[in-house]
Order: sequence, then C-alpha cells, then structure tokens
Amino acid sequence: MVKRVVKRGVRTSGGLAALMLLLFSVPVLASLSGSVINADADPLEGVVVSATEPDSGMTVSVSTDSDGQFVFPTDRLSEGAYELSIRAAGFEWAQPENRRVAIPAEGSSLTITVRPVTDPEVLASQLTSLEWLNSFPGSTADKDLLTRNMVNCAFCHSLERIARSNHDADGFMKVIQRMKTYETDHSSSVRIQRVAEPEPLEGLAWYGRDARAISEYLATVNLAGEKTGWDYPLQTLPRPAGAGTRAVVTVFPIPRPASVVHDLDVDAQGNVWYGNTGWDYLGKLNPTTGKFSEWPAPNFLPPAAGEGVDRIVGVQDIQVDPQGKVWAAVMGNKHAAFDPELERWQVFDLPVIWKNPFLGPVRDDEVMLWGSGITQPPEGEERYEHAFALNTATGELSKGIALFAGLPSPTSPTHADRLNYCYMFDQDEAGDFICTASETSAIVRAGLDGSVERIPTPTPHAYPRRGYRDDNNRFWFSEFFADRVGMLDLATNQITEFPLSPRYISPYFTRPDRNGHIWISSTGSDRLLRLIPETGEVVSYLMPVYYDARKVVLDESAPQVTVWLPNKNAAELIRVELLTD
Repeated sequence: MVKRVVKRGVRTSGGLAALMLLLFSVPVLASLSGSVINADADPLEGVVVSATEPDSGMTVSVSTDSDGQFVFPTDRLSEGAYELSIRAAGFEWAQPENRRVAIPAEGSSLTITVRPVTDPEVLASQLTSLEWLNSFPGSTADKDLLTRNMVNCAFCHSLERIARSNHDADGFMKVIQRMKTYETDHSSSVRIQRVAEPEPLEGLAWYGRDARAISEYLATVNLAGEKTGWDYPLQTLPRPAGAGTRAVVTVFPIPRPASVVHDLDVDAQGNVWYGNTGWDYLGKLNPTTGKFSEWPAPNFLPPAAGEGVDRIVGVQDIQVDPQGKVWAAVMGNKHAAFDPELERWQVFDLPVIWKNPFLGPVRDDEVMLWGSGITQPPEGEERYEHAFALNTATGELSKGIALFAGLPSPTSPTHADRLNYCYMFDQDEAGDFICTASETSAIVRAGLDGSVERIPTPTPHAYPRRGYRDDNNRFWFSEFFADRVGMLDLATNQITEFPLSPRYISPYFTRPDRNGHIWISSTGSDRLLRLIPETGEVVSYLMPVYYDARKVVLDESAPQVTVWLPNKNAAELIRVELLTD
C-alpha cells in the first residue's frame, strides 16, 4: 500500500549558509603555501595545515609533503582573512600569535615553526581514542574487552573523557547505568534522547558483559585516587606519509545546531543529501555554492512510552536512486522517499513491527530497494527478521524472506546475549539480497525465491559491519573486530581478507572507487584509509578534525576521486579530494 505525505519544503540556511554563499561568490581567488619545520629547520611530513574562514567556519586542509611543503589549490581559498591551525600529535605551533593571516589576491607564503609538546595536559588533548588505547596499561585481553564493549562510547566520546575522569569502579558503574538510558545514535551533547529507565546496579551488564569487570579496569587507567597525572606514557600514532599527504579536505559545518549526521549520499549533480539522526529533518548541501537546505521528515514511531522517556527522532540512512529520488530511513515501520522537484514525501508501508534503519543502495541499472524488519514479536531466540524488496519504479513490495528461521543465537567469547540480525544491506548484480550479519560474523544472501545462505567470515567473530558491492560483483565489507577488510566474490561465495593496521583501527564502512581501490572509515583514529587490493598497501589520511564517519560515499560526477564523509557528532560534512600529480 502506498500513501503520499505532502510537506512544504522548509529551506533554512541561516546566517552560516548566507556567509558561505558570500564566500563562494567572491570572484578573487588566492593561494596559500609554505612549509612546516622544527626549531632546527628540519621539515616535517604529514602535518595537517588548515585554513578556516572565521565567519562561515568552513575549513580547508592540506598536508605537508616529505620536504615539509604545503600548497592550497588556488580554487579553494578566496582573498581574505583566515585562522590557521595545524594537526600533528606531539607538536604545537611555536608562534601561536601568527595563526591569523590575510591572504592577498596574489597569494601568500609562510613558514610554520613547531616545537615538541612538553605539557602532558596539552598532549592529552591531542590524542585520538586509538592513541589513548595504545597508551593505556593492561593486557591484550584487557584492551580487547575495552574495545569490544566500550566502542559505542568512543563513537560519541573520545576515550580522553575516561582518562581524565576520577571515577573509581563504583563511579563507573553509575556512569554505565546512566548511559544505558540514552539512545546512542540519535543523541547529541545538547539534545539527549532518553529511552529507558535505569537498570539496577546489581548484575548490570554492558553490551553483554559484566559491567563490574569493565568498571574495575577503567578505574586503573584514569585519575582515580587523587592522581594528578597519568602514570603511563602517552603514545602517538605515526603521521601520514607519501600518498597519504596528497589530498585536499574541506569541512562544511551544518547550520542546524546539534545535528547528528549518520549517513549521506550524493546525487548525479554532486549535491550531498544527509540524514539528521538528531532531528526529523532531511538536509542537502550544494558544495559548489555552499548552500544548505532542509525539509521536515516524517516519523512513524508511536509516542514516548512514559514520562521522562523520549520518542526517538531522526533520519538515519540515505540512498539516492537513479531518478534522483532520495530514500530516507525514517523512524518507524515505513519506507519514505523524497522528491526534490516536488518537495514531497512518498511513504510505503512495510508489514513489520520494527524496521532496520538502513537501506540498500539502488544503482543506475537497478530498481530494487532492499530493507528488513521484524514481522512479529520475538519468541525465545527467534526474532522473525524478514528481508523485503521494494520496486522503486512500481511501488510493489516483495514477499518477506525469513533470514534466520530456526537458527540458534550466535555465541561470542567476549559478549553474551548475541542475536541473529542483519546490520546493513546491498544487492548482487542479479538484484538479490546481501546483508552483513555482525554477531553471526557472516554475510547473508537471499533470493526473491526465498532461498537463504550464510557465508561465515574466515576470521571468527570478525563482526562484519558495512560495505558496498563493486562493478565486478564483489561485496567489500569491514571486519570491525578483526581489523580487516573482507571481499566476498559473489560468483564463488569465497571471502578474501585484507589486514589493516594498527590493531584496533576498527574499520566501519568500505567503499570501492572507480580505480578499484577501497576507501575505509576507521573508528577512533581520525584516519580515512585507502586499500589497494592488488598490493595490500593501505594509505592513511589524517583528517583535520576529530571525526566519526558511519558511511563513505564517492561523488562519481567529480573529475578526481572525491570521498564524502558524515562527521556524525560534530555536525559536519567532510569532502576528501584525492590529488594527482
């Protein structure tokens, strides 16, 4: 059944977007170049140099090469004033008073001198979560426990927050108790969505593990017991080198306050559509003009369950189909598509009581939009998850395909209470269903004829997360807990794994580009990775900002390889443009 919901387009760009329009409209372009050296005049490679337009907040960043040189392309900066900053853990700007520069029309050049950080407080503020994890004392088992049970904390908070706290084990138990009342994917620091009442401290579990054991370990790595500093050395990761310095990164701040951007997609014109999981809004950025637009999105969840508990709001996954229609994973049990020309929503009913918040992509030669949901209340280990294909041309919905019928719940050495479920979706070249089954550590394939098969990952308990099928009918996916990328050959059902480093890089989304390279968002390291499958080489790009990217999208309309990332908790859209010689 198809319902049509009409909503007037509400375009709210605000002062920020207006200033960005002004910035983009300035006809005079300028260039900025220079070098980064230490006190001995030695060049530093892999230092991220950023120029921020003070009024708009838009930031453009480049990295220094092996000679310590950096160059901003002339079409990225306009004549005017900028705030400069650097990112190189373990170093700081020796002349901070020189950070504000005025770039004239003819361009400008400068030398940035850096010095080693000697204050542990300053160094601590520079570390990523992965660097904190490397610094923490403890065994591999301790860190495995931390990574696999606290990773959802590190999505929203740096592990610096844990390290700087003074909680003892009892204090951490209360923190975990409180955090379990919040909706993780839809909350921000200023708009928390509380969805549950506190559980008793006695027997409290955290992601299927005893919260007491986790709390006791956390109290050994922070400032508990009136410590005034950390009793372990703070370690930094190597800076990018070589090809990892050959990119231009642009950060676009989203005007709506406290936006939480989980997913995005790019249309044929290069516009970026994004879902705001902090609000019931669909947004769009025109990166050429810098203009932001947004429209209210429907929400089909029932009202809040009780006083003090919030109804979850927000739009999660985004997929743009070949006709330019924007499919949005809205809350509730329906699919929703937005027509940009008419500024109208079209809604499609699903026979489910809960819908997975992800959507399968629809490529140029495809019409099926895959999704999944639970069709009836779970009974024991049976969750009744079914996959459905919606024909985007006709609106016809396929019969549901039972994905885990009769299967016992999976087991894990680090988690209890595991579930059979699909995490995210794609389709093979025949249009049949693919999903990552994270807790089963398998890829599930299903046909419209009702057939289902499961292909386990070669590495047990790898936790496959998100991925994408390439043009050669191979499905690339991240192995979140194994620090690997998997490739399923859909013709043979054979999986090949590619190792990543360092340990705990925690890959999240993998996306193949036009050159056959695989772009990977990592978790907790602020690094975007590019895997070259032919050689196994992995190129690391350090982002100028702390970021958590749940999706990687390629702009196929761009002349060079261009990657878009949603910076979920910082309300930013990030563009990474690969430079070629």
